[in-house]
Amino acid sequence: MLVSIFNGSPRREGNTSALVQQLAAALTARGAEVEIVPLFQLNVLGCNNCGRCQHERLPRHCSIDDDMLQLYPKYLASDVCVLASPIYMWQFTPCTLAFINRLHCLAQSSDFRYNEQKGRFLAAAITMGDEKEVADYAVGGLKEFCEFYSMKYLGDVRVDHADRDQILAGGSDREIGALADRIIARGQS
Repeated sequence: MLVSIFNGSPRREGNTSALVQQLAAALTARGAEVEIVPLFQLNVLGCNNCGRCQHERLPRHCSIDDDMLQLYPKYLASDVCVLASPIYMWQFTPCTLAFINRLHCLAQSSDFRYNEQKGRFLAAAITMGDEKEVADYAVGGLKEFCEFYSMKYLGDVRVDHADRDQILAGGSDREIGALADRIIARGQS
C-alpha cells in the first residue's frame, strides 16, 4: 500500500515536517510504503481557470506547464494521499492550496464524464500556533472537495500550539497512530 504525503510547509525542519516524519514512521510501522513530497520547493502555480481540462481530457491533465505535471502520476498512483500543512490565517499554505486547486483537472465537473478522483482516499496532517479550531475552515473546504469529487475523507491529525521538539518526543503519538490506523484500514479495503 502506497501513501503519499504532500507536505506544503515552507520549513524543511519545522513543526509540520516533524509531524510528517512521525506520521510516516507510524504508517511504515503498520506496513505502508510512504513517499513524502515537499510542495514548497516545487514550482506549482495556482489554477488559472483556463477551462481546457473541463472541455477535453488532457493527456498531461493540465495545460499549465510546471512541476504539478510530475505530481499527477504520484497522486494517482497512491492508495491514500495525505495533505500536510501548517495553518496560516485560517488556511493551508499557498502551495498546498495551489496543489489542491490543480487537482480539479482530474474530473470533468459539469457532468462527470470522467472523474479520476472518485473513490480516492484523502487525509490531512495539520500544525498551527493556535487552538485546533483554527483549522476548521481549511478542513471544511477539504471535506467539501472530497464530497464534490466522490472521495473519502479519512480525517486529520491537528497539532495545536505546535512545537517540533514536543512532536518528535511523541506528544502527538496517540492522534498520529489513530490517523495511521484509519489510513491503513481504508487503503487495504
